[in-house]
Amino acid sequence: MRRDKPSVLRGIVTGIAAGITATLIMDQFQKLVAAGQKVAEKQIKLTQGEPEDKIVHDQQQQERQAAQQEGSTEIVARKIAEVSGTQLDDEKKKAAGQAVHYTFGTLMGVVYSVSAELLPEVTTGAGTAFGTLLFLAADEVAVPALQLSPSQTDTPATDHLQHWAAHVVYGGCLELMRSLIRRIL
Repeated sequence: MRRDKPSVLRGIVTGIAAGITATLIMDQFQKLVAAGQKVAEKQIKLTQGEPEDKIVHDQQQQERQAAQQEGSTEIVARKIAEVSGTQLDDEKKKAAGQAVHYTFGTLMGVVYSVSAELLPEVTTGAGTAFGTLLFLAADEVAVPALQLSPSQTDTPATDHLQHWAAHVVYGGCLELMRSLIRRIL
């Protein structure tokens, strides 16, 4: 098997495509986990004898409260808009938060893919090690340090595990897409 010469340009192109795809899959994973968690909580409450209409009402109230809270990417989007003299309504803030998330995911895809071009050991664990490192550096250190989220002690352990799992999915998808695209380029 012949090994191609490393190419930063190939890493950038591959990273953009792989980063966008991995971020999309990570988002879908997070939505799936949230939906599963909602169903599990409902089942637990039903088995405890709580009336279904009360459970549905409580879940709707929780969803409304969650929608009112700013996520870290929405805070970044709002601050960027404020610097440019713009105010974002809730709908635009959600969309801008998604844009921040996809931009960051794409940028990290480029970092990963260029690094993999130059140092193939970066792909250890089929991208899951990178996903874990990204989770630790971004979610556990940078985001709380920049006051974009509550401190780690104010966040339930299950949230930490779900975010870590989402980043492992991101890293695995990133490597899968990178390796598939690289075969073409």
